[in-house]
Amino acid sequence: MSARKKIVLWPFIAAIVSGVLLAMCFPGWNLSGLVWLWMLPLLPAVWRGQSKWYGFFICYLSGVTFWLINLKWLWTVSGLGALVMAAFLALYFGLWGAIAVSIGNPWRKKLSKNNDDPNEREGIREKIANKQAAAKPGANFGSAVGDSFRSLRFAFVNAAAWVGIEWLRGWLFTGFGWNGLGVAFHNTPVLAQAADLVGVTGLAFMPVLMSAVLIQTGRRLGQEAMSGKLKARLDFSVAALLLAMHFCYGVWRARDVNSWDTQRVRVLLVQENIPQNLKWDESEVVRIMDDYREGTELAIKALDDSNKNSVESANGEVELKHPDFVIWPESALPNPLLYVEGEEGYYFYGNVEHLLENEIRPLGNFTLIAGMNEFEAEHVDEMIKWKEGGGQYNSIVAVKPGQPLALSAETYRKMHLVIFGEYIPLKDDLPVLTKLFKFSSGADFAGNFSAGESIDPLTLPTAEGDVQVIPNVCFEDTVGRLTRQFVRHEPQVIVNVTNDGWFKESEAAAQHMANARFRAIELRRPMIRSANTGVSGIISAAGSLVDPATGDRQIIEDEHGNHFTRGNLYGHAYAPVDGPLTLYAVAGDWFSWLMLVSLAVAIVRRRISG
Repeated sequence: MSARKKIVLWPFIAAIVSGVLLAMCFPGWNLSGLVWLWMLPLLPAVWRGQSKWYGFFICYLSGVTFWLINLKWLWTVSGLGALVMAAFLALYFGLWGAIAVSIGNPWRKKLSKNNDDPNEREGIREKIANKQAAAKPGANFGSAVGDSFRSLRFAFVNAAAWVGIEWLRGWLFTGFGWNGLGVAFHNTPVLAQAADLVGVTGLAFMPVLMSAVLIQTGRRLGQEAMSGKLKARLDFSVAALLLAMHFCYGVWRARDVNSWDTQRVRVLLVQENIPQNLKWDESEVVRIMDDYREGTELAIKALDDSNKNSVESANGEVELKHPDFVIWPESALPNPLLYVEGEEGYYFYGNVEHLLENEIRPLGNFTLIAGMNEFEAEHVDEMIKWKEGGGQYNSIVAVKPGQPLALSAETYRKMHLVIFGEYIPLKDDLPVLTKLFKFSSGADFAGNFSAGESIDPLTLPTAEGDVQVIPNVCFEDTVGRLTRQFVRHEPQVIVNVTNDGWFKESEAAAQHMANARFRAIELRRPMIRSANTGVSGIISAAGSLVDPATGDRQIIEDEHGNHFTRGNLYGHAYAPVDGPLTLYAVAGDWFSWLMLVSLAVAIVRRRISG
């Protein structure tokens, strides 16, 4: 009885262990090397089964375990939301499990309907394996080639299914591509470089393929060792060769990208680390604006002092530090920017207008980029008032130098809105959804934002000439299919403004940065991130936080490496002069689509063959 209980329990334990190991690949633990090991307990647990429902449940359990750990930062906003998200996202794991246990299962055999005993099934598999191992010596090479091809075929099916299903997760119902398997390479930049070919979703292919080959190789080695007849392992050699090619491409590509001709953009990031409970407190509006004014003034003064010291101590020419962009995070300015449809220019609230015109613009000849809500307004009794039912946008505003304030602003309106965060679908038809929001988050829902439509970059001046800014707000920097629509054959940088203060001092901000780094790699455009509570920094076109010219680490953090701090950063982003287009920029998630098509073909062939 105890032996039978052991056989029944171990697949479920293995599924939980795999979920834990996968969670440890991401910020919070940052044990990225586990990406090559986490699936090793899961695959044998799945492949021992026959039923699709069995495979679904085993992998669903692994997925729930992973997401409960990986998204535990959601508990800072809504415990119910964290549970619902984990339960929903685990469905994708379950779908993969149903495929892995059927057409992706190298141990699955056609059995009679009465053959339901797992011990009996295992005995049949053992007999088949022993018979294969006892084949004539002259047939060893042909048998080895056949076994290896079969192993690679099943490994391919499992890897293709994982990539395809992960892409679906990032697209279906507006998508949530957060912490896909490829993001585990955020700390191994050499292996991350292939994202410019296949996207971050495509990077999941190699870990799944290698795990599937390793499990099959290990099982066959054990069987052959018992029979005393060892064969060549061509499947492992092929998988190792693919991994070596992946590694060599990363080494070459990182060096190649860092050798491109670039246009330097000088950047000043200001991070005030304002607690979320104060962000929308009307009594704190003046203090918040004072914090950004003071933080910017102190940073500019520090640069001026540094310039003065450099001039006094230098014998020859000195490069002075003057920012092209000063960047504040998402919703840095609490009062909204107003516009009237059909009119040129924008209207600033009085306190915001005073701040920008009289205190920030006199500090230097730079463009201020900041997050700000943008509301549609109308003329009422010779006054400008918010228009009820008008457009409401979560925007980036760029205030350029040398023009009147009202005409100097250029905006980008966020396109990819967060469901149940920035909008609630059918909220007017189903008021219970709004009540559920308040119950789970403890706050009233302020109303739906509108989605922006423009995919035109912002063209802004720098000391070395105009540069195009690819704008995105908050979690948009995790959506590659959106960001790539802004790519042009011009010098470009990506600018993201975000506020992860909702999630307090959790690992959410670090996970957000890990996901964002892949936009720089996929498109080969440096990314500048300004975050309220971090992580604020400058990511090179190779995905590094290190300035490729100076070797300086470009991130705002305290002496302990903690990004939850007030501070500023003066650094450089290097926009490729020729604006080269990567395969991902041109073709998007072609590799993921190819994997889905391959999976569909495998399913059809399996059904035709019975």
